[in-house]
Amino acid sequence: MSRDPSGRDHPPANPAFSVLIHVPPNAADVVESVLADAPGAVSRRTDEQPDAMGAFRITLDADGPRTLAWLTDALTHRLGADLLHTQDPVFTTASTGKLTLRVCAATTTGHDVALLDADADRRVVSHLAAHPEHTDRYTGRGHRIALISDASAVLGFDALPADAVLPALESQAVHLRRATGLDVFPLPVATPRVEDIAQAVSLLAPGFAAAVLVHTRLDRVTTTRSLLGPTPPVLLLDAVNDGLAVAIAAATVNALVNRGVNPLSARVVLVDPAAGGDLTGLLIASGIADLTLFDPFAHRADALRDVAEGTDLIVDLTAFATPPPGVPVLRARPDTPPAFPATTSGPRPLHALPGLLTAATTTRRPITLPARVAAAHALIENTPRDALLPATDQPGLTAAVAAATARALDTDPT
Repeated sequence: MSRDPSGRDHPPANPAFSVLIHVPPNAADVVESVLADAPGAVSRRTDEQPDAMGAFRITLDADGPRTLAWLTDALTHRLGADLLHTQDPVFTTASTGKLTLRVCAATTTGHDVALLDADADRRVVSHLAAHPEHTDRYTGRGHRIALISDASAVLGFDALPADAVLPALESQAVHLRRATGLDVFPLPVATPRVEDIAQAVSLLAPGFAAAVLVHTRLDRVTTTRSLLGPTPPVLLLDAVNDGLAVAIAAATVNALVNRGVNPLSARVVLVDPAAGGDLTGLLIASGIADLTLFDPFAHRADALRDVAEGTDLIVDLTAFATPPPGVPVLRARPDTPPAFPATTSGPRPLHALPGLLTAATTTRRPITLPARVAAAHALIENTPRDALLPATDQPGLTAAVAAATARALDTDPT
């Protein structure tokens, strides 16, 4: 945290609220004076060398939208013609689409191209028609993932038009691609009917090894799974049950152990269990035997103080639960994951989802509760001492979660 001259604390600078400016060398003092007057925290990064025109690129990260708006206005007013160019890195990054396809087949010679022609395709298609079990061997389906959203639960917004979810879907696709190496395709679905989500999954199934539901209301995820039945046409995962819930279960165990409390004898209260998907079952399967489920919408505002008195840990999925004095709280609201630099202190879907997705596509088996429990144990085992969780980009984390999950799937009789 930083402080302004009045002594008020500011949150740290956040790259999500940034501006990139191009200025001549003689403008450096003016930039410094603007930063000194900023009403919030601002961090600065300056390129070591000027560009071909002699201008310097300076990236300024503010602590929020108010500081960013002030900073942009002040720079424009104080620098005038010396402010050669400005960019908003967030929108510049979004405009790239964040990922793209690559050609894997050789296309250098005419012979290469002929292997992509109709006669060549006809031979492969004829073979697959007779031997459908070879589809993953002779196509790219085995490493292709459909990332699906109906835009009903996007980062705390109310339901949005389907195309508005694309930036969030594309970011998730990048993260999953980096962690798993799989080809992830962001696919928004424009429908108010949950039945259409299930139909979209079914229609897409022939071309994908797995489908992952993200930024979709949990009740609609649950209904989609129910409509598709116990044997869906494609491996189906979602960001809550196969991501956040697993991470929260691991963080809960670690939070207790870090305080010297045995999870087997701990008292835990879960606030708003309906928001956690399979989290209740995961906590019990992870060894939390004394678990109280508290619905904050069915009780008066201060009822939690009575319910949780003397509890070892409150797991809060609402972000506004008020605990009794001295009772620690693990806050893990599904639609507001912590920033990436803070992922060792808060659960994110990306702690577990990449490993579970890797295991599902490798074994060609659907994720089960024992597989999720195994993934939670892998997170616990790979958490640094006294930390709540490993960083999402900790080397080897995805491989460790995938290996534990695969072992559970291989030994699961179901």
